Amino acid sequence: MVVGPSRAAVIAAMDSLPNELAWDDVAHQLRPMFVRRRPMPPGSDRPLTFRVSPGINVCLGLDIGPAFLYVGSHVLAEWPVTGGEALEQAMVNLRAMVANERYVEMEYGTVADVPVWWYQSHGGLASGLLLLEDELALRYGDEPRLLVAPMRNLLLAAPFDADRDLVAWLRDEISFEDPNGLDLPIFALVDGRLSIDRRQAERGALVH
Repeated sequence: MVVGPSRAAVIAAMDSLPNELAWDDVAHQLRPMFVRRRPMPPGSDRPLTFRVSPGINVCLGLDIGPAFLYVGSHVLAEWPVTGGEALEQAMVNLRAMVANERYVEMEYGTVADVPVWWYQSHGGLASGLLLLEDELALRYGDEPRLLVAPMRNLLLAAPFDADRDLVAWLRDEISFEDPNGLDLPIFALVDGRLSIDRRQAERGALVH
C-alpha cells in the first residue's frame, strides 16, 4: 500500500520553517529530487534543474520531514555556493540517507500476474535511488529489471521481460493519484547499469 503524509502534517512542517533559509541551517536537508508532473502554482519560484545520467532532469529540494520544498534561483542567490555545489551536497545527503536504509525490506506482489517489488523509503525519497546506480545494483542483484518511480517516495521494479505497456500503465495510475506524481520514463537496470529503457522509448517515438 502506498503511504503518504497527511495534509495537516505538511502544513505544520511548512509553518515551522524560518523566514530565511540560510545555507548553514538547511544544507543537511538538501536532497536531489524530480520535478512533479503537475504545473507549479502561479507565482512560485521555478525549481533549479540539472541534467544528469542517464539523461534525466533533477532539481534541488529541502527535506522538511513530511514533504519536500523545491529550491529555486531566488533561494540559491542567498547561499554562498553555486548550483553545482548545492547539488553535490544534496547527493552526499542522499547517499547517507540511503545507506541508513540499505536493508529495508521491499514489498512484493503481482499486477496482472507480473511480479512487482515496491520500495518506500523511510526517508521519503525512494525515487532518489535512480540517481545511485551502485545502490540499485546492490539492492536488485544481477537479474535485469525494469524500474519506474511514479511518485517521489515510491520505486517499483518488475522483471525485464515484463510488458512495457503494463508497467507504463501502473506508473501512470499511481502518478496521477498523487498531487506530486512524477513523469519519468521506464528505466532498465542491466548488468548493474541504469539506462532509459530503449524499447519503451522507441515505441513512444513511433507513436509521436
